[in-house]
Amino acid sequence: MSPANSAEHFFPPAPGAEAPVAVQYLSTFLKPEMLHIYRQITALHAFHPVVICQKRENAGTFPFDDIQVLRKARTHALRRLWQKQILGRPITIYQSEARRIAGALKQTRAKVLHVYFGHIGVYLLPLLEISPVPVIVSFHGADAAIETPTHLALTRRMFGKAALLLVRSEALQRTLVALGADVRKIRLHRTGIPLEQLSVQKRAAPPNGAWHCIQASRLIAKKGLATTLRAFGEFSRSFPAARLTIAG
Repeated sequence: MSPANSAEHFFPPAPGAEAPVAVQYLSTFLKPEMLHIYRQITALHAFHPVVICQKRENAGTFPFDDIQVLRKARTHALRRLWQKQILGRPITIYQSEARRIAGALKQTRAKVLHVYFGHIGVYLLPLLEISPVPVIVSFHGADAAIETPTHLALTRRMFGKAALLLVRSEALQRTLVALGADVRKIRLHRTGIPLEQLSVQKRAAPPNGAWHCIQASRLIAKKGLATTLRAFGEFSRSFPAARLTIAG
């Protein structure tokens, strides 16, 4: 395994030493629903995070100073038409874009590149093939969905170039292994919740068992909506005054 493809470089420095730079790559920093990504990046202590993105949004909601915006190529729409619509394959960046990002990694003295998400890892495959630093790719769920045999082939190439693959659940780990990822590269990295930032309010049971249950999620099967309905059906037998709201 080459130095740019080795996990041995991820160990933090000795106490008192300067924190190494960990570049975080996202297409957009940040969309409104990406609070968990913001928390993860800003919670880094052993590494100094630098963000590289194609577009900056919601700066007031997600303040962050150390950002480089490297915009898409002007011919991106043509590339999308050619690669995705005509060739029927996932979009990947040009070699010139890969060299530009690699140059930014060297300029920031990065020690590691962390790419959000799996499909962006495929998009950046030309970069992964020349990256001067080890690359970590995070999978969060839908980004593990494979659409075509060509998509699978490119994903497997990305697996081979990445030094580590982060997943949020055991089920997602099994999905990556089934797609051909080396299980030795996979690390379970759950998305934690900063409990100290949440205020706890003690609540008493509602009178007459009039519980109000809420599920907020995308209205897709994997969010367990059918399970919610079955569970609430059982619950409402004991508490007929209860009601369920599904928001999505």
